[in-house]
Amino acid sequence: MRRAPIAALLLAVLVTGLVTGCSGGGGQERAAGGPVEITIWHGQEDTSAKSIEKLVARFNQSHPDIKVNTESGGATADGMLPKLTAALASDAYPDIAYLYGSWTPNIARNPKTADLTEFTKDPAIKWQDFWANERESVTVNGKVIAFPAVVDNMVVLYNKKLLAKAGVEAPGPDWTWDDFRVKAKQVTSAKDGVFGATWPISGGEEAVWGLWPMLWQAGGDILTPDHKKAAFNSAAGQQALGRLRDMAVVDKSVYLDSSPAEKGQKLFESGRLGMFLSGPWVLPDLQAAKIDYGVAQLPGTDGNHETISGPDNWMVFEHDEGRVKAAATFLAWLTAAEQQLEWMSDTGSLPIRESITKLPGYKDYVAKYPGIEVISANLANAKRVRPPTTRYPRVSAFVAEAIAQALLGRSDAKTALDQAAGKADAALAVPGS
Repeated sequence: MRRAPIAALLLAVLVTGLVTGCSGGGGQERAAGGPVEITIWHGQEDTSAKSIEKLVARFNQSHPDIKVNTESGGATADGMLPKLTAALASDAYPDIAYLYGSWTPNIARNPKTADLTEFTKDPAIKWQDFWANERESVTVNGKVIAFPAVVDNMVVLYNKKLLAKAGVEAPGPDWTWDDFRVKAKQVTSAKDGVFGATWPISGGEEAVWGLWPMLWQAGGDILTPDHKKAAFNSAAGQQALGRLRDMAVVDKSVYLDSSPAEKGQKLFESGRLGMFLSGPWVLPDLQAAKIDYGVAQLPGTDGNHETISGPDNWMVFEHDEGRVKAAATFLAWLTAAEQQLEWMSDTGSLPIRESITKLPGYKDYVAKYPGIEVISANLANAKRVRPPTTRYPRVSAFVAEAIAQALLGRSDAKTALDQAAGKADAALAVPGS
């Protein structure tokens, strides 16, 4: 998973206020007659950093009453949560912060988080144009506390040459998880060092989020509706993890990726992996590696091809009313269809608004990233988000451990999930969760 990565996972941009005499903090007074200043901490690198800086420069030219300053924030995307948490505690905190969607409930509890609900009611923002799962991701306890920043979803990337060499048909629109297992086994060649599929066992969210669609498709869920108990150890969860365990332990068709550096992707790029569960963020890398790849929606269960999406969010924090308004103005501009299409073309990310797909330049974007159209259409299969509870990261860690134990052959699926559920129930029972 990128940012994962979805994601991963790809994109992280933080917008923060300035501290007088100190970069990246809160409290700078607006000079008489001068613009309201906000600052972007962006954990971006390379193309993504250049793209956001280009867009910010254009915004500054067209909005003389607001000045947005760009900074890295002193951390990569994955390191932004502890960076932001420390900043909030010390009062050197952002005006706007780009955060992974799974982090939002934790940060939303901070009283410095701004309520953007009234801003999103402005017809000019076209709030309903954002995908439903994005709007759900940025709404906590009935309040909108962020703008959608990035949306992705999980698909299966496959190496056309490896499948053809093994006499395996490319995935079709109606393929199932049983088909996935069969194809993976047929492609695997110990002699050639080729695996049919890969699965992370490094203990992070990247190990877990591929299991959730299998669970959802079979009628299961992660937690009970009240978020007080684990539900992932149901028959649906046992079936999902059991299938993966059989592929890893019995078929030996799964490369177990124990490195957070994502060796599985490198294996795919080197032509030694038949199928790879990932998302749009890897397409530029695959093009650079000159891999002849195809893209398919996830295998289905009884015709249900539900996938998982990892919406990332631009969160806003209060310094004063003027800065909150300036931040909302900037985000309304940045997330507008025209700017987003440019960002997508630069980075390979997906449309966060439905209307973007109707812009004249969308066809050029699709042509630039082969397979992106399939991933974009797959947003329709992203129907749910991970539970919006502050305890989700701990629940995820317990399930990641269960996955590793099962795929390494150290436990059966039921035992591993039941043990994880016991730990999750204890964590969920803690007050304030």
